[in-house]
Amino acid sequence: MAHQHAPPHTPRFHQRTRPHRPSRSFALVNGLTFVVHLLLACAAEDLLATRVAGQINLGVVAVLAQGSLLLWTAARYDRAAHEEAAYESAEER
Repeated sequence: MAHQHAPPHTPRFHQRTRPHRPSRSFALVNGLTFVVHLLLACAAEDLLATRVAGQINLGVVAVLAQGSLLLWTAARYDRAAHEEAAYESAEER
């Protein structure tokens, strides 16, 4: 007697989808940015106190750049996770 395969439309019970996790590059980029900012704040206070325009100093510019980088990498991560989930759901159909 030949072995019968399950029809292709049956659900896959043994396959679980894992939630998308941030890649190492996400943690590396944001972690290094934070460490550099922290080291500059501790070791080079005068550098960060340098005025750029009016009351805005280099420290404020650095914090805004760090926050922008964090938001940008988070948006890229979210988009990648969304695209992966859409690909997996399309694959199941």
